Amino acid sequence: MTAASSTTDSEKGFKLGSKPAAAPPPYEEGAGLGKRTDLLDAPAEADEVFQATPQEGMPEYRTMSWVHAAVLCTKTQFGLGILSIPSALHSLGAVPGIIILLVLACLTTYGNHVLHQFRMRHRSVHNVADVGFVLAGPLGREFLGFFYYVYMVFVAGSAMLSLSIALNVISEHGTCTIVFVAVAAIASILIASFRTFERISWLGWVGVPAIVIAVLIVTIAVGVTDRPAAAPATGPFDKEVRAFNSPSFAEAFLAIVNLLFAYAGTAFFSIIAEMRNPEEFTKSMLFCQSFVTIFYIAVGIVVYYYCGQYVASPALGSAGELIKKIAYGIAIPGLLATAVIVTHVAAKYIFVRTMRNTRHLQSNTPIHWIAWLTSVIGCAILSFIVACAVPFFGSLLGLIGAIFASVFCIGLLGVMWLFDNHPKLARGGPTNLSYKLLYCLNVAMVLIGGLIMGAGAYAAAISIRDQFNAGQVGSPFSCADNS
Repeated sequence: MTAASSTTDSEKGFKLGSKPAAAPPPYEEGAGLGKRTDLLDAPAEADEVFQATPQEGMPEYRTMSWVHAAVLCTKTQFGLGILSIPSALHSLGAVPGIIILLVLACLTTYGNHVLHQFRMRHRSVHNVADVGFVLAGPLGREFLGFFYYVYMVFVAGSAMLSLSIALNVISEHGTCTIVFVAVAAIASILIASFRTFERISWLGWVGVPAIVIAVLIVTIAVGVTDRPAAAPATGPFDKEVRAFNSPSFAEAFLAIVNLLFAYAGTAFFSIIAEMRNPEEFTKSMLFCQSFVTIFYIAVGIVVYYYCGQYVASPALGSAGELIKKIAYGIAIPGLLATAVIVTHVAAKYIFVRTMRNTRHLQSNTPIHWIAWLTSVIGCAILSFIVACAVPFFGSLLGLIGAIFASVFCIGLLGVMWLFDNHPKLARGGPTNLSYKLLYCLNVAMVLIGGLIMGAGAYAAAISIRDQFNAGQVGSPFSCADNS
């Protein structure tokens, strides 16, 4: 790379420090795929996981425009998260809830900007595990990779459970819930098996409008009815809508974790890796963050105002049985899209991890197909098992989200910035005011991520304990109606 191209981020923000006068160490082809070299000096295109112009007959992965990427980013965040925002506002109070939501929106937007900068400096990064490799070598890759995969499997399982809830609502528990989860898993396998993000990007175009329409139907319905569906059928009632509330420590951090989960788009690295022009990711990310934040606030405030303490979680059940059936029926494509995209991302992590630096990664060989289909099927089966086998899956997902969403969406991003820009690590970085402010911001992100992880994990553990004490924990692989 030329000096101009290797300091692109310096020109856009602050200087990383002057390059040494001596020539950079020789670059080995494939170095970014398996060796910790100075990626700032390595040819960017050679470091990319997928070739931009593969040989004839090879699958093309890097085909997405920034618009396709924007829709996929939006769908990875916009789905399960919005359904819990009204109940989070009830726990925290409307004013603190909206303030915390906006703070998390700003932190995750900046964090995603850091993510993009880090990815453009370290072009071999395809997922969170690769970040661990850049930060701490093979041990960091295995450590972060394991927990990243566990997190994605649980999120995929949650999406499959959401689909089973929708099918139970529509069919009035027409069959065993395990059957509905299995249907969701099979559908996820069939669609997630398409090898590139562009081939499944149509799910975003269908899924986002489906969730938007379903949520708007519920929002309008709760606004025109006399009383919430869960309120007493007759007599006076108090929705207990509060600008400020007094939640317990555990209740407050459970609500904060739910709000953060609405921004937990951990597939962004993988999406960037399949963009035609990764430099354009900022446009995709800003569209995604702006859209979801505006919609979260609008829907959260309206549903909470009209339902108050009688808001359902998920929120699609807040307007009565008929509206609930209609909303869930319309939301099915959006719920399926979430299950498919998350399954695809988790499978691609395993696929790239095993096929990287081999000719099978981007060739139509039998080994390529066996590895890819095994990765997809294996992820879907694991998600199906954990969704059905854990009787307190919802609370366990809250525990997993508290630990990993806080790390992957806030804390780790601060560490990534410090790794690239700390004066000792960035060859004598600047000491001007803007740099100092950015330094303090990223240190704060690490601390905030750690706080949410610790306090959120404690709150989720308390919730699991309370479920057991109240006898609300069912049995594994239960056929009971979960709607």
